Amino acid sequence: MGKCLRYITANTDTEEHNFPISKSFNAHVEELKLDALLQKADHLRRDESGMLESFELLCYHKEKYTDETEFMWRFARAYGDMYELSTNTQEKKHYANIGKTLSERAITRAPMNGHCHLWYAVLCGYVSEFEGLQNKVNYGHLFKEHLDIAIQLLPEESFLYYLKGRYCYTISKLSWIEKKMAATLFGKIPSSTVQEALQNFLKAEELHPGYSNSNYLYLAKCYIDIDERQNALKFCNLALLLPCVTKEDKEAQKEIKKIITSLKR
Repeated sequence: MGKCLRYITANTDTEEHNFPISKSFNAHVEELKLDALLQKADHLRRDESGMLESFELLCYHKEKYTDETEFMWRFARAYGDMYELSTNTQEKKHYANIGKTLSERAITRAPMNGHCHLWYAVLCGYVSEFEGLQNKVNYGHLFKEHLDIAIQLLPEESFLYYLKGRYCYTISKLSWIEKKMAATLFGKIPSSTVQEALQNFLKAEELHPGYSNSNYLYLAKCYIDIDERQNALKFCNLALLLPCVTKEDKEAQKEIKKIITSLKR
């Protein structure tokens, strides 16, 4: 990804940023009305090249719609997409930080919009990847807080339950020393179980059957942890029926194939 990017300068409301954009950026993109723009930006995100095109489209319209809530959270989401697509550490950090700033601004403008909280939570998670343990814990706290708000506001959104499952699974695997560190910062030890993680992954699947390769991967991991190997194998086999579209899909399928081999021994 890094090889096909060049830096151009774009001004945001707060500071001047240089951010990577593809050489194919089209200076003659058709200017769209807000509804048509939002619809097109959502539609394009079906694969990785579409995510890049969606990002470029939103960049092109940012001056016109910068104060529109529905534009703001999608623009933050697009920076999250670029974080996922990039393989360069500095670029990833850059995208994560700008996306977090945008989603923070979106929450200030629309505190009852669940999508603003969802993408703020996601981008806090991305930013935390570049932080030390103390800040990781701080961002983990923000991630959980805004994820819970988003679930209250968007109770039918599968992605939220997948994220909550990932959070619970991670917490259930923390070492005693990591939990102690979190307790020092927040006054209580974070706790969760594999069973709680499992319930969230199952909820994502219930709301959207065949939701994602990654959701099936974590369902399988949870069932292995509670020693239900047949259920683990069932979800691994279901995952193999799904298409591999993104880098995340490919990585999940690779891990699923390893799990199938180990379960059949």
